Amino acid sequence: MTMFLPRIRAIRYAHVVLLLLLIFGAALPVRAQTLPVWETAQQMRDFAFQAQNELYAAARADDPLAQRQTAADLLDKAAQAYAMELQPAFKRSVSEADAQITDSLARARSAALDGDAAVLAIARGRLWTALLRGGEALTLSALAAGDVASAAEWLKVREYRESTRVSRVDDSSAQALAAVAEGRLTTDAAVQIVSNDLRDAYFFRLRDSLAQIEAAAEKNFSTRVAEWSGLASGYFSILQSDISEKLGADADAALRRSFAALESAALNEDWSALRSQVVSIRALLSDYQPVELTSAEVAKRGQLLYLFTDLIYIEYKSGVRGGEIVIPIEYQETITFHKQAAAVFEEVRPHIAAVDAAAAARFETLLNEINAVIVKRGEPNDMKILVDEALEIVETTLGARADASDAAASFTILDTLIRDMLNAVREGRYTDAESARIEAYAIFESGPEKRLKNRAPVLSRELEGLFWEGADGQKGLATLIAERASAEEIASRAAKLTEKLNEAENFLSAGMNSFLAVVNSMVIILREGLEAVLILGAILGYLSATKSPYKFSLWVYAGAGAAIVLSVLTWWLAQSLITITVAQRELIEGVASLTAVVVLFYVTNWLFEKVYVVDWIAYVKEQVGKALNSGSALALAGLGFTVVFREGFETVLFYQALSFDADANSIWLGFALGSVIIFAIAYAILKLSKRLPLKPFFAATGLLLMLLAFNFTGAGVRGLQEAGLVSAHLSTWIPENLILMNLFGIYPTLETTFAQILFLLLIAATFGYSLWRKRRLLPSPEGRKNRFEGEKHE
Repeated sequence: MTMFLPRIRAIRYAHVVLLLLLIFGAALPVRAQTLPVWETAQQMRDFAFQAQNELYAAARADDPLAQRQTAADLLDKAAQAYAMELQPAFKRSVSEADAQITDSLARARSAALDGDAAVLAIARGRLWTALLRGGEALTLSALAAGDVASAAEWLKVREYRESTRVSRVDDSSAQALAAVAEGRLTTDAAVQIVSNDLRDAYFFRLRDSLAQIEAAAEKNFSTRVAEWSGLASGYFSILQSDISEKLGADADAALRRSFAALESAALNEDWSALRSQVVSIRALLSDYQPVELTSAEVAKRGQLLYLFTDLIYIEYKSGVRGGEIVIPIEYQETITFHKQAAAVFEEVRPHIAAVDAAAAARFETLLNEINAVIVKRGEPNDMKILVDEALEIVETTLGARADASDAAASFTILDTLIRDMLNAVREGRYTDAESARIEAYAIFESGPEKRLKNRAPVLSRELEGLFWEGADGQKGLATLIAERASAEEIASRAAKLTEKLNEAENFLSAGMNSFLAVVNSMVIILREGLEAVLILGAILGYLSATKSPYKFSLWVYAGAGAAIVLSVLTWWLAQSLITITVAQRELIEGVASLTAVVVLFYVTNWLFEKVYVVDWIAYVKEQVGKALNSGSALALAGLGFTVVFREGFETVLFYQALSFDADANSIWLGFALGSVIIFAIAYAILKLSKRLPLKPFFAATGLLLMLLAFNFTGAGVRGLQEAGLVSAHLSTWIPENLILMNLFGIYPTLETTFAQILFLLLIAATFGYSLWRKRRLLPSPEGRKNRFEGEKHE
């Protein structure tokens, strides 16, 4: 007992000093507040933090007294700021919070003079949470009195729960105050909304502080443990009346004892007792819910719990092999998704326990075992066994399932991956940041983008630009990461991306009526099928016009049919048996486009040769009696295959995405209408090929194929960019125009532009060579006259 007497005397002395400061501050002439209330609260917190830093310096100094006194002076400044700006309101309306603040400041000052960093850290935590407690009480009392302006000011003295897609921070309290001011909400309803919002935030912070205590204890960070222990006790004080009402007086008393023991263990650096108290507190709080969830909210959180738990294994199996981390960002995302799963579990645990108490306890054990596998980098198969059991519990108790193809799930994962990207950038891990960016784009491209591309193409393009080279003349994330831009600059673009993703989520959540579903379905088949039909129609028209044997048309049909079958088969395999990542799909589409360019390049030059170089009439007559050589037939079949496969796989995916928004009848009706239009265009091309003069028809055909090859060149390189194989640098002098992108494959990147310029140069070179050959093979004047007469007759 005697060992505590000096500390008790010091605290009493500090109370006397603090009392004098408060009396002196209150006796000063009345003046207008110089700072908003939230800024004063933050200033007090900053003074306390600076005092803690002075004690760190004192611990390393030969003569620590000067730093200790500086720390005490800083705390005196905090006390004076409180007395001048906040105490009158706190004393009048929130006497308990006022007493806590006064006591915390006194204990902090005493600890500063004693050089006791741990006691100061606990006092700092209590001081801040007492300010939050007062801010909450003053907000609610002002709102109940109808003083919305004062309530809005005091509301700023608050903390938010961490902003995640599990429960996004959209500041419902501020929205409620605005609704009261506009007469759209009663004050009673607003008080309930604000109260629920703040309780939810502080319970989240309480749970987070317990996790932070464990993490700091693992590293023997005694001051950090003490600070988080003070914060945890403070958050409990804010929630205590609600906890007592919902869990009963016995649970309240047990929690008060546990938090006192937690602080004592922190001061004594008794890590075993500390961990025991954390476990005890979690168990006592396991049935507490700050806000009663609706059935829809429980269902949503159940889906997210399933999703996050499932993603733990998905990321882990890619990140760890043979006890080693092979892909660091995948390992980091495993940890992130484990934390997300644990956070959601805390919210739905009472609902799981209501169905099966043993299942709730088992799920908690599984989370701990999963964490153990993560820490020791165990075998992926061990992780799969644990995750599968956890998923079964979620499914049987909450009736929830989810996967990354679900729209809400996609946005949830995107939010997590963008956060991981930013964390990697802040730590200087730009390679990991780029991996997270590519993975985030893969999620976006495989889900939301497929749905946005038809319904909101401008927004889809904006998002794509933000992920890649840029938009609106501003560099995108891919460019900024490649340039190793500052964390602030990358965070700014990420914030813009998040804003647009929120816009996309709101847009998609609005749904789609039957008429729009039919139109979108029709647009998909028209957009994806038109290029293929134009090419195939031109080639089949050529075969028809030259009266080539029908078997050569069959080569084209066979190539197109094989492509359709392979497109559907590839999609089925990707859904059922094998994993085709978005990057691999973009690679497939990019390679298919560039392969089509090669074939189109050959066919275009071949047509140009026949139209402008050789004796055309002689050539046509020759085709009547002679079939195409096998090499040309195979080229035409290859062309039929590549142009259809390029569009086929993506078309199936677009219809799969549309099925999330529309009913099957509307989709089939739109598909049927679009198909009728497509076949009408094909029929018109074939009829036209028989009526137009041959030379103009084939000249037009050659020009069309050349334009499509130009388009495919840009689209193919773009696909390789989206697969991560080719870099993407923004070209500000090329307009970001959807028409240019869709019709001509012109994207605002240097790489796609260079590829298309190279294509044009190659076309010019080969056409020039053909014309040069024409001049060399030019017949005599009389031969030219005969040829001219023949062409007139033709």
